[in-house]
Amino acid sequence: MLLETRGCLEYDELDLPADLPGLGLGYHAHLPLDLPWKDGPAAVGDVIFALEQKIAFLRPRGYVLHPPEPGDLSGLLRHRPSLSSKLWLENTREGDLCKLWDEIGALGLGVCLDVGHMVSYGQERVMDLPGFFERVRILHIYGGESERGHAGLDRLPDPNQLRDILLRLKGDETLVVEIFSLEELGRSLNLLQSWLLGWGLHHD
Repeated sequence: MLLETRGCLEYDELDLPADLPGLGLGYHAHLPLDLPWKDGPAAVGDVIFALEQKIAFLRPRGYVLHPPEPGDLSGLLRHRPSLSSKLWLENTREGDLCKLWDEIGALGLGVCLDVGHMVSYGQERVMDLPGFFERVRILHIYGGESERGHAGLDRLPDPNQLRDILLRLKGDETLVVEIFSLEELGRSLNLLQSWLLGWGLHHD
């Protein structure tokens, strides 16, 4: 989680231990929420490049990005065209991806579908965007946002909606149970496993 530009640029081996690749895990990165868009796309591209160098040893699969203003993505990709295969735009509480959809498609970018944001803020219309599910690379799932943070999967209003989403995907996407309480995470993982078994969906 690379959520703050300055702090993450200052990460050292205590923050990113050199033995992380030995854990046998796959990695992706969530890019900072305070990227310097006001300074222009080149400044943002330079920050992302510096962060890429810092985490290159983890060989991250991709980068989750909160959507900027229309036009900013095009400017960023003109400066850093190699990012197009790595960026996954996330629907956030501030808005869905609808106003950026043409730009996302033109640039060939992926999507991070945050199911918790979608159900909390009535963003189901994103699923009707043309070619939406072909662009999903990663899902964040939890029961929705609450005053205490991300709720467990037992609070998901309609689990069958999650089933329908999973059935529309290719099957090689990353699924993140984005719950920050260890106890709640354990309960939610058990619940998710029981759902997947009941739905006849293969899982690792």
